[in-house]
Amino acid sequence: RRFDHALIVGPPGLGKTAIAQVLAAELATDFFEVLGQSIKHSSDLNSVLLAATAGSVVFIDEAHELKTEFQTALYLALDKRRIILSGGNKSNGSPQSLPLNDFALLLASTDEHCLLQPLRDRMRLLLRFSYYSVEELTTVLLQRARALGWEIHEELLPQISQRSRGTPRLALRILQAVRRVVRSEGEFTITASHCLRACALDQLDDL
Repeated sequence: RRFDHALIVGPPGLGKTAIAQVLAAELATDFFEVLGQSIKHSSDLNSVLLAATAGSVVFIDEAHELKTEFQTALYLALDKRRIILSGGNKSNGSPQSLPLNDFALLLASTDEHCLLQPLRDRMRLLLRFSYYSVEELTTVLLQRARALGWEIHEELLPQISQRSRGTPRLALRILQAVRRVVRSEGEFTITASHCLRACALDQLDDL
């Protein structure tokens, strides 16, 4: 059984793409990813939809960048589970109908109101992402440091979290900057002094 069509909404850097990848991995199914702004022609959209296998996950990131005609074509394809191709240069010029496999469509957007209402209505799940707390970001940073085998004074992690504006992507970027300071000084354990040095270089204060 496939996953339900879903709209993933939230500011940049909160893990919308990551959760789509995790869902596909947990379902042990194929994962097809495309950026909304990369779909320039109807053939671009059709190729993605036709490539999708049964039960797979089709992920369109920055879906609000899709032109309205492609959004319309997308929700019509979901309704009919098929796409209509124009006749092109064929002698009879008649359109051709091609069936689609039963896939799960995941749309990610930072601005859901740029999506057509009929398309939003066809998304059975709304997954809304919000900014992380300092405690949540601290957990993310600790997990990343342990996964990479970095030696770190754990009490400095909240300092990084406070400077990350609730965004895991920024928190991990700062952590990597601190790590670079450590290596540039020929040391191995990340300390509070390294954190302050890295933040000074990036002009990040407590606010």
